[in-house]
Amino acid sequence: MSQKVENPLIADMYARLIGRPYARFLEESVFIRQYLWINRRLVGVGLVALVIVDILEVLPPLYLKNAVDVAVEKKPPVLLLYFAGAYLLTALVQAICRYGWRMYLIRASMLSGRDLRNRLSRHLFGLGASFFDRSRIGNLMSLTTSDVEAVRMEIGPGVLVLADALFYFLTVPVAMFMLSPKLALIAFLPLPFIPWIVIRNEREINKRYEKVQESVANISAVVQEGLAGVRVIKAFGKEDEQVALLRSKGNELMKFSMHLARVQTSFGPTLDFAMSTGMMVLIFVGGYDLIRGSTGVAGAVTLGTFVAFQRYVQKMVWPMAAIGMALTFYQRAVASSDRLKKVLAERSDILEPNPDSKRPSTKMRGKIEFRNLRFRFPGASSSGAKDALSGISLVIQPGERIAFIGGIGSGKSALLSLLPRLYPVERGMLFIDDIDINDWPIAELRRNVGYVSQDVFLFGETVAENVIFGLHDWAAGQSSRRALEEATALASVHEDVMGLEGAYDTRLGERGVNLSGGQKQRITIARALIMQPAVLVLDDALSAVDVHTEENILSGLRSRANRNTEVISAHRISTVRDADKIVVLEHGQVRQMGSHDELIQNQRGAYRKFYQEQRCKEELEGYAEHIGVPQ
Repeated sequence: MSQKVENPLIADMYARLIGRPYARFLEESVFIRQYLWINRRLVGVGLVALVIVDILEVLPPLYLKNAVDVAVEKKPPVLLLYFAGAYLLTALVQAICRYGWRMYLIRASMLSGRDLRNRLSRHLFGLGASFFDRSRIGNLMSLTTSDVEAVRMEIGPGVLVLADALFYFLTVPVAMFMLSPKLALIAFLPLPFIPWIVIRNEREINKRYEKVQESVANISAVVQEGLAGVRVIKAFGKEDEQVALLRSKGNELMKFSMHLARVQTSFGPTLDFAMSTGMMVLIFVGGYDLIRGSTGVAGAVTLGTFVAFQRYVQKMVWPMAAIGMALTFYQRAVASSDRLKKVLAERSDILEPNPDSKRPSTKMRGKIEFRNLRFRFPGASSSGAKDALSGISLVIQPGERIAFIGGIGSGKSALLSLLPRLYPVERGMLFIDDIDINDWPIAELRRNVGYVSQDVFLFGETVAENVIFGLHDWAAGQSSRRALEEATALASVHEDVMGLEGAYDTRLGERGVNLSGGQKQRITIARALIMQPAVLVLDDALSAVDVHTEENILSGLRSRANRNTEVISAHRISTVRDADKIVVLEHGQVRQMGSHDELIQNQRGAYRKFYQEQRCKEELEGYAEHIGVPQ
């Protein structure tokens, strides 16, 4: 039997002309197709209204043709009234349908933008801390604004102008061929050149728009960092340098935008010129036929036919320009989709436990166990990178206060950040209540671990809203108000808050700018305490308060009923000396462990060295204050 052999030349041509472009289109348009399908009812109604408008668009030139022919042939004037009424009725129906497609298609566009932005935001907040360690906030802001907007514009105006152009090509040319095939062929002589023009501009627009979006992300990052660090900029007198940097980024954006504009703005005029050449030939041939009274393929060319053809050719200018607009919208959406897909493809390194894993059956008691813990920050996987923590073994019983002390880079913050699982931990290395931390549901774990970072952050809301931020069941009332005040009193900030003009209803400035550093730290401590967590983690959270206030907070934490497990890191001996156990870290490893009295006895230990250095510093400060030397 003979076997059918596929022609490799035809197969290659098919792949280049149809297969590969179609596959690329499916990959590029994933967001567009997805959200068009989600809002398919709105899009469907809008497109139906658009089809009606485009079908009726064929009629006015025909009315004009018949009216001209009636006038030339001196037929009864009542026919002119008939054509005028039909023209008015057509315009009225078109106006209603235009309102309809704008309402439905633009609404679908707005809903798609909202859903995509919500999806991106939900995804971003679900990613682990390691993603934000390596990402610039300005770039992420650009994604949620300009990139989402580019996709939204393609779903609404982009689909609109493309569909409008396609419907024009399906209706107006048909009417032109019905009037006069000869004149229609003349008018469409430039059409074979249009695909070449479109393909030539498509790749260039995409390449240049990607540079524009990258430049927008860069300028967003500069603005965000400049505004966030405006006090540092002012303190160092770097306003001019910051303005110069912003100007430089702005000039870069302008340069790339102008490069893009040159291609975009040349596309429409090029198509218009191509159609104008057809119009030029139409005027000559049609006018010549009209003067000579010659007969075309479809019959005599009347004055009305000639006038109608001019109107039709003018109407075909819009779909030519619409193709350019649709191409611009599409290429912008493709470039933005690529950036969005990269972020949405990111997966959190903090995963929920498997359904069949051992789950906690009771409220967390607060027992913590490190078993030969080893940790390296995600992304630091090169051969030369060192572990941030290595060989940490320690058991913390419920209700104990354990303090970690060490120099900068010793691993204190890295260790404490593992307790609320801000970073991933390998199985078998960290246990809470004898359950692997990876088996604790993330929400349950973080409701029971009150984490106060050394990076103090307050929202631009009221003091009360900042303190109750971590609660999920807050209800205004006397008992809730009492819990709020108890938490702030325990953090030694209640009196400070009552001294503010609006007390707990005082609205804070950006990052709590209208509070002192110590007040901000204590409010963040109150934010953790009001949750009544089983484990309280204070990562150098008392560095900005004076020693007296620090003693009040620590003694209050120890003396309260149902006290939780406390894990503290600090640089000051006064913060850790009353801890049940003190752990001295150095280069991510445990160098010493014991109570203050035990560690101070070791003459060569790192803890005694810290203690002596701080005593010397305190004595010098006291002497300087005594003799009146300004601090």
